[in-house]
Amino acid sequence: MTEQSETVGDSSHPPLSRLDVDILRLVAQGLSFCEIGQLACVSQSLVSRQVLRLMTLLGARDRADLVAKAEENGLI
Repeated sequence: MTEQSETVGDSSHPPLSRLDVDILRLVAQGLSFCEIGQLACVSQSLVSRQVLRLMTLLGARDRADLVAKAEENGLI
């Protein structure tokens, strides 16, 4: 789950790493940053930074909006 070099998405969206997509899927499951970090074998602080970055990229207000926007854009 920690492969970061592979990118996902099409030209209408910023390229997302496999880790980004994994994190989005785990956020969609309602897991905490700590739980996501444990499952993705990364630190909780990295998860937090990645989620904030993804929220900025997708223009999301909060985690629920992030999941909705990711689903709308076919990212998860």
